[in-house]
Amino acid sequence: MSEVTTQVLIVGGGIVGLSAAVFLRDHAVDVVLVERHRDTSVLPKGRNLNARTMEIYLAHGIEADIHAAPQSVFQEFDERCRAVTLAGEEILREVRPAPQTLHGISPTEAALVDQSTAEPVLRRHAERRGADIRFHTELVGYEDTGNGITAVIADRDTGERTTVHADYLLAADGHRSGVRAGLGIGRDLIEPPTPVVSVVFEADLTRPLRGRKVALAYLDQPEPGTLLTPLDTLRRWLLIVPYRPEPGGSLDAFTPEHCLKLFRAAVGEEDLPARAVPAIPGSHQLAHPWELTAWVADRYRHGRVFLAGDAVHVMPPTGGLGANTGIQDAHNLAWKLAAVLQGRAGERLLDTYETERRPVAQLAAGFATDRQSDRTAGRSDGLGATDLLAVVMGYHYPTPAAPGTTAPKALHPKDLHGTPGTRAPHLSLTQDGRTLSSIELFRDRPVLLSGPAGAAWARSARPLADELRTVRIGTDADAEPEAWPHRFGVSGDGAVLVRPDGFVAWRSLPGQEASETTLRNVLDEVMAR
Repeated sequence: MSEVTTQVLIVGGGIVGLSAAVFLRDHAVDVVLVERHRDTSVLPKGRNLNARTMEIYLAHGIEADIHAAPQSVFQEFDERCRAVTLAGEEILREVRPAPQTLHGISPTEAALVDQSTAEPVLRRHAERRGADIRFHTELVGYEDTGNGITAVIADRDTGERTTVHADYLLAADGHRSGVRAGLGIGRDLIEPPTPVVSVVFEADLTRPLRGRKVALAYLDQPEPGTLLTPLDTLRRWLLIVPYRPEPGGSLDAFTPEHCLKLFRAAVGEEDLPARAVPAIPGSHQLAHPWELTAWVADRYRHGRVFLAGDAVHVMPPTGGLGANTGIQDAHNLAWKLAAVLQGRAGERLLDTYETERRPVAQLAAGFATDRQSDRTAGRSDGLGATDLLAVVMGYHYPTPAAPGTTAPKALHPKDLHGTPGTRAPHLSLTQDGRTLSSIELFRDRPVLLSGPAGAAWARSARPLADELRTVRIGTDADAEPEAWPHRFGVSGDGAVLVRPDGFVAWRSLPGQEASETTLRNVLDEVMAR
């Protein structure tokens, strides 16, 4: 049996696992990733990468390739309807509102790109950075020795087994996570599961659509709670129908004839030409069962094993928060693993992964569940108490470096101004003749930002050059004179410390004297030393 040594073993090569591989390699962490499937996803799954995810991809040099990739069919089809059948009278129809303006808030915008399109882009980036990516390879078993991980992986083509010695294991192996199940980690149920099945159809729905560009149709036929949506082209449609399986029952009842009957009932045309087809090439299975539910795992970490993405949280697809929350999990964890592995942080830093990310998943899952209920009932999206951008970009983390600071749980990002624990604001900068965002500065290590009058803070940081990067507005980069203190909520001679994941860790108080000791103490708190 061959042997491989790495720092992080990632189990799962979906959008979260591949993102984690990119982030870790950008922190110079060795990575082996295994994925049991032969290739990246063939199904669209998530269709929207939100603005916060795209900010992260911008900082890691991926954003341009994602925006350049083919757009989802949702780009053209932007309406949502509630009706008994697709062809029938509408109870409600809404056009997807134009994205809220992010001018002055973010340097980028959401991307309507299917997950099946984004994953190959991420895989290429991970491989170019030197990640060892092994598809059609599965985790056979592992042991957490307390000092590391000893795992056995197997090539599913040849059966050849390899022993992997790693410092940590990151499980991004989906909602049926074998790693989570093996650890006995429970779940906090937010929405009881509703069994459903998905079936793909080839059909021309020009007539029942009547010129409408319906991306999501919430229907009462053949069962209340039915959803009809275009898959990857306007000739392929996905039908999701509630399913009440008998104990010990199977999917044998979903014959081509039965599936066609369900589809015609949803569309509202008894003689509609259509054909049920396997969603996965090479498969003969027409109906794919799953559960519409919402839950968050009780724990995100067990010893040297961490979980991310659907392995620790599942939520309805409304709002497109599931994959995005998982990508942001990986981003939060990557810099912490790197800092510990490279001796720059204490082991306790890794405990903050769960304390920071679990409340975010609870917020997102609650939002998605409420929106799913509203849409099924025919209520408008605009009636929710919480703004989507607040959920996406306005949450906050506990702040050990600023214990007296309080921050709102979720506010629209335009109402956040550098409060410790919140996402660092976007500030448009000019550097070496190039326009960039402050978001692009936050990637591999903490950044100390100061303004034109903040020379004392910049000088105090010089002995810490190995631990943080110093950027002085007006010297290292230019910005509008009043923008810096306004955006970050500091006085002109103040300073702000931003973590590698773009969250504010600390900012100076008005009139606070600059000192190396202060900065060292702040870094010790941030790095859990």
